[in-house]
Amino acid sequence: MITFILATVACATIADAQIITWFGGSCPDVTTKDNFQLQPYMGRWYEISKYPNSFQNGECGSAQYTLQDDNIVRVNNTQIKEGGIVDTVIGQVRDDPSSDVPAHLQVRFSSWQPWGKYWVLDTDYESYTVVYSCSYYIINKVEFLWILGRDRTVEEETRKNILQMLENFKIDATKMVDTVQDVNKCNV
Repeated sequence: MITFILATVACATIADAQIITWFGGSCPDVTTKDNFQLQPYMGRWYEISKYPNSFQNGECGSAQYTLQDDNIVRVNNTQIKEGGIVDTVIGQVRDDPSSDVPAHLQVRFSSWQPWGKYWVLDTDYESYTVVYSCSYYIINKVEFLWILGRDRTVEEETRKNILQMLENFKIDATKMVDTVQDVNKCNV
């Protein structure tokens, strides 16, 4: 029975991800932000660009990170779905207990979900962050990638540098889609 439950959870997770490599493939060898600090990372981040996925298909995506007393971060993800419906989901971010690298975090949005990777590849804490996840589920490689900004846009030079970093890591940025952040639509 436990095998069935784990297989169901794995399949549900895979179904949500759009960047899937069937029957393997290897995760790229990446480095993460040196000396990553959680406290300056807190606050509002706007979704600039991402790998497409079924759970973030709206406009005006943003995330509010709040550090709690137990050193768990509360994440409030908000987006506007079709018809102007505001969609909010609350999750948690924590240090990865299996790693001593500060930028190796884990995230989940339900207590029944397994923790997923949330690796901060780079951030300046003030204008941008790049978050990446690559994991194997059964026989598939599943990747998530986000560029987030403190504002609804990032400077063109910043974007260029991020794309160069991703290319150096052999992460395919051409599969990313930009998130609509129209200030006239996004006053949530």
